[in-house]
Amino acid sequence: MSAITSDALVLRSYRLGETSKIVVLLTRERGKLRAVAKGARSGRSRYQSALEPLSEVRAAFHGRQGAELYRLGGCELLRSAFPAGGRGLETALSLSYFAELIDAFAQEGEAEDAVYRLAVAVVRAAEEGRDIAALGRYLEAWLLRLAGIYPPLERCAACEGPLPRAPLVYDEAAYGFVCEACGPASGPVLGREARAFLEHVLAVAPSALEPLPLEAGGLEGFHQRLIRRHLERELRSPRVLRDVGRNAS
Repeated sequence: MSAITSDALVLRSYRLGETSKIVVLLTRERGKLRAVAKGARSGRSRYQSALEPLSEVRAAFHGRQGAELYRLGGCELLRSAFPAGGRGLETALSLSYFAELIDAFAQEGEAEDAVYRLAVAVVRAAEEGRDIAALGRYLEAWLLRLAGIYPPLERCAACEGPLPRAPLVYDEAAYGFVCEACGPASGPVLGREARAFLEHVLAVAPSALEPLPLEAGGLEGFHQRLIRRHLERELRSPRVLRDVGRNAS
């Protein structure tokens, strides 16, 4: 049976038996795939550091198309996320969050080129030293937008009229931002700085992203609210990041 070969981003791995791993990868050709990497935990593993989270690889998969679990063949490391992860605890934890977030949104066995390109671009921007908090909000906003979840910033979700150049007021029942005439809204309210940063996020590549303004800090909570609603569960990594932030302060 011929192998499927694809560029891929490693999302996570977990143990299988004494010497092997099951690896979850986001592939350009087939979306999210799971594969058994035999001998990956042995001292003489041919994979070496290629299976670390957020490494870019060129991988070969063996198995029937549509299989739940493939066998991982060759796996060439193209680019490691280690240089970014080595910049400090916050960056390392943020990259773990990015991997968890991408894993949660990516579809099994369904190619999504936009999601793949977004994931790779955000990881590379982190390696280049872009503000890691800004990259987090960027990745959240774009994954939600590609999933059809992020509300438009320019029109009222209730009456579809234009929204004024003012703070954005979210309404849970309308699934979007609403104008004053369609209120009162449930909230939260995103101030002018948060709105301006969101407009910036939706207009530039991650490599051109400006640092997250302090006044736009409320975006994280808003995004987590949308993510929980979409996934119907809470991700683990944001809690770890918050706990580390509190301990550091």
